[in-house]
This record gives sequence, C-alpha cells and structure tokens, in this order.
Amino acid sequence: MTEEELLSKQTFIDLLSLEPIEQIDKENKLFLEAKKLGILNQFKTTLKKYRNFNKISFFAGKKLELPKCNYDIENYDMGKYICTIDGITDNQNYKFSYIPVLPVERYINQDTGKEKIKLIYYKENKWNEIVVDRTQIAINQKLLLLSDYGLDINSENVKYYINYFNDILNMNDIKPLSSVSHLGWVYNSFIPYDEHGIYDGADDFRGVYNALKSKGNYELWLNTIKECRKQKEIKILMAVVLSSPLLEKLSIQPFIANFWSGMSGNGKTLSSMLAMSIWGNPETGALRFSSNSTQNYYITVASFLRNITCYFDELQVVKNNKYFDLNSLVMDLCNGTEKGRLNKNSQAREIKTWNCNFLFTNNDKLVKENAGEQVYNRVIDIEVNKILFTNPIKIADIIKNNYGFLGKEYIKIVKKIGFDKLKERYNEIYNQILTKTRATDKQASSLSSILLADEIVVKNIFTNEECLSVEDIEDLVNDKNEIRTSIKSMNYIINIINANSKRFDEMYNNGECWGIKDEYYCSFNAFILNRELSKAGFEFDTIKKEWYEMGFLEKNSQGKFIHQTTVRKEKGNYVKLNLSKFEQKDS
Repeated sequence: MTEEELLSKQTFIDLLSLEPIEQIDKENKLFLEAKKLGILNQFKTTLKKYRNFNKISFFAGKKLELPKCNYDIENYDMGKYICTIDGITDNQNYKFSYIPVLPVERYINQDTGKEKIKLIYYKENKWNEIVVDRTQIAINQKLLLLSDYGLDINSENVKYYINYFNDILNMNDIKPLSSVSHLGWVYNSFIPYDEHGIYDGADDFRGVYNALKSKGNYELWLNTIKECRKQKEIKILMAVVLSSPLLEKLSIQPFIANFWSGMSGNGKTLSSMLAMSIWGNPETGALRFSSNSTQNYYITVASFLRNITCYFDELQVVKNNKYFDLNSLVMDLCNGTEKGRLNKNSQAREIKTWNCNFLFTNNDKLVKENAGEQVYNRVIDIEVNKILFTNPIKIADIIKNNYGFLGKEYIKIVKKIGFDKLKERYNEIYNQILTKTRATDKQASSLSSILLADEIVVKNIFTNEECLSVEDIEDLVNDKNEIRTSIKSMNYIINIINANSKRFDEMYNNGECWGIKDEYYCSFNAFILNRELSKAGFEFDTIKKEWYEMGFLEKNSQGKFIHQTTVRKEKGNYVKLNLSKFEQKDS
C-alpha cells in the first residue's frame, strides 16, 4: 500500500464503517503499514480528525427515524443514541440492537406503589408492546428474559441496553400514569368501568381483563335473560354473581356457591355462563375457568378478579384427586388472603388478597357429612333437579354473542344508592334470615348479600318481577344445630358403637375389644375412639369440651376426660360416654 493510498479519504471511511471489533483488527493492520512507510504519527493524527468529524456528522442529523406509532416519540431526547428502523447505535458507532426499542410509558401501581415500564419495539413490520417491572430493565439476568418476546438482547449487549433504557427514561419527561393489576374496587372506582387506572398486570390475564366489555345487542340479551329468570335457580345464580361487588364494601367474607346436580345436561354450565354474561364474555379463556387447576391458580385468579365472581366449571374433575383437598380449598378461598411466603432472598412476598364469591358447577354437593362447621358456613349448595332450558342451543348462541351490558349499569346503580343505605338494608335482610331460619351468622351474611343484590336489580332493571324472599332461599340454609361438629361427631360415634356392638360385649373374644357398654354408659378405649373419629375427619381434642357441656362425655373424679379403668381384667385409658343423654337429645 502506498502512502497516498493509506492516507486517502476512502481508507478512513472504510475503517470507520466497520463494527467496533472489526475496526480494531483493521486499525492494527493499518498501523503496521504506516509504520513501514514511516508515517505512523501522521496516520494517527489523521484518523483522530476523521473520528471527530464522524461523531459530529453522525449526530448532526435526525436521531429518531421510525414508523408512526400510537405514542408521542417524535420529540424524544435521544442523547448519545440514534434509533432507526435498523436498530440502535451509540456515539461510539456501536450498534447494540438491530431492533428499535423505546420506553414510552411509566405506570405507578395504586396498590403497591411499584413502577412498571411499557416498551414498544418494531419487528416484523409492526409495533409490539410489552409492560415490564422497572427492575427487569435494570438487572442483567432479568433483562435477558425479554429475549423470549423477540427483543434483540443477549449476554454481549445487555449492559448497553440497561444504560440505554436508563438514559432515555431520565432524559425524557415521561409522566407517570396510575395503573392497576386487578379488577374490581380501587377506592370508590370500579375497574374496568371507571377510568381510574391502566391495566399493568400479567399478560396471562390480559384476555380476561379485555373480556369485561359489552358486545352485541342489549335488548336481545335483556329479553333473553328476563325469560330465563322465570326459573328460580337462574335468578339465584344471577344474584350470587351480582352480590360479589357488595362483599368488600359491606364487610362480608367471601363464600362459595356450588351449583350442583346428579343429572347431566340440565343446564348447570349454561346457567352459570348466563349469569357471568352480566360482566362480559362468559366463554372459556375469558370469564369461565377450568376447575382442573392447582390451588395456587385458584388463588391467582381470585386476586386478579378481586371483587368479581370467580366461575370454575365442572368441579367434579378434581374431587377424586388424592392430592386435592376440597375442604382446604374452601377455607383458603373464603379466607380472602393467601398464606404468607418468603422469596428466594428470604424476604416476605407480596400477599394476594380478594373479596369476591366463587361459583362452581358440580355433579355433587360440595359439603360432605364429615365437613366441619367452618366449611358448612362458607358454602351454599344450590341443587338443580330439573331441566332449566327448553332451547339451550339458542340461549347459548345468544349469550356467547351478546354480553357485558348489565355489569357497568349495575355498578352505577350501586354507587348511586350508596353503601350506607345498602348497609342498612343488608342488616334488615340479615336479621330476617336469622329470625325465620336456623342459619348461622356466616350463612345469613352470605345469603343476605344475595337477596340484597337481587333486590337492587329487580327494583332498577327487572321491574316486572318480585324480589327473592327469605322463603325462596330457605332450602339453601344448613341448620346451625345439625352442622355443629360436636353434634355430627356425636351422632357418628353412636352409629359406630351400634354397628360394632359385639366389640363392647364382655363375652366377645374374636378381634379387638373396644370397651364395655350397658344401657346407659359406654366406656370406649381412648386410642380406638380417636382412631375411629379420625377416619371421619373429627378430632377428639377439638370436640371433647362441647361433648362434656352437652352431657355426652363424663369426667373422672379428678376432672379429667380420660378414665383409667379395667376392662376384661386389663387396665387402660378409656372415655366414658353417657348414652342416655344422647337418647334424650335424640328423642
């Protein structure tokens, strides 16, 4: 290479157009050529001038040349970056991304106070969007995960991306917006009907969020619903769904409505979808969820819907799952808050909460005979023993294509009435239920919310109907005396004694001896009593005090529940049961 060729303009243009790593290699070769020709210092000086000129000319033009989008990015201060359709380049002429990416919105979550960022990126001839936690664009390992969305991020350029996002966010006045990650109440606004915040939650639920909208013909939907509401069961189901937004404001605990029947094809699922069409799209993938899910998924759905009924179809698919405890599910859902957990850094994780009710379809009662009082208190079993629809295909077609009208109107009505007045009316209904039925306090609370919700829509929407009365829901009440664990366990153990009478006979010597009994008393081996109670889900230590207060259990002379006595010449620990007391109570 001659001196003239080495110092020519083209040599420097070709060098500076290369990628930084390739520039280093080429530059070393040119230095060797310059040294051979004895012009090394002259070459270095000329190269420096070209580099300075290149920086000036490089940033003299427009730094943002992109297709039009829905955000105001034309006046962005890009600082030391150029962002075009071909990617992003810094002032060292290093292109660290072949995809243009920009942060365009900041969200401050109203519940957590945490910040999220919306990124837009142009790929495959269209703009794409993604909302991420602020930390996800500030930590190498978290930022790398965005490559799953098609962003041009790898272990080599990740640090450039972090600096880029930080610079753009700090150089531009991107105003923070209020955001929410759940539906339902946020103070006195109800998401999504009130413009109080933007959804910033998981993409997994974005489809559900978007399902809460109206579609089709309101009059067609309304007339169809009016006809269907002639069935009491459907009217009750709609009231269940409408009562959910009332729970938080009236300080009512979550509860479960189990819509069940041993019959097949009688309209359980269609009725539930009809009720959920109040809010929006009642289809699977929208407001209809599968019961064949993990317990954690149930909780995640509940915390997202927050104040809107969670509808899970076909609960029977999990009832025979040995790893799935329905009683535990009932208690977890109706507590309204998940268990506290620590993350991998031993810090307390954000605890999910909700205050809604749950609607299950099922082919069986949810509450079994051995269930505890707390489970009975939290479940309303609604049996349907007839065919509810004469034209189910037509009804299904209508509600799948016409939905989401009543929810928004209902919330407006509720807010207009005011929760002070609604609380007064709720208390009146609650006292009526306690007076006219044998419901427990918790049952009366749940049922009152259902009657109140029905009353609201009947007086404001379905004005030609009669409101549901206490008599209409009386058959849904679990008798508070019958569901007491102490009484159920007492009846159970009496049946066990009667079914195994030979084991209490002193002459019986073929197998276990369980104790001894006469006409009035039974001395029951304490170990075997505990064993038999446990088989049915009862615990002696939990019920012994009430058994004693009922007169069913006798204490010894020292005031203890366990008697040390001799049966068949063998001394052991026994529990003394007063059968005469039971017979008096049973009669």
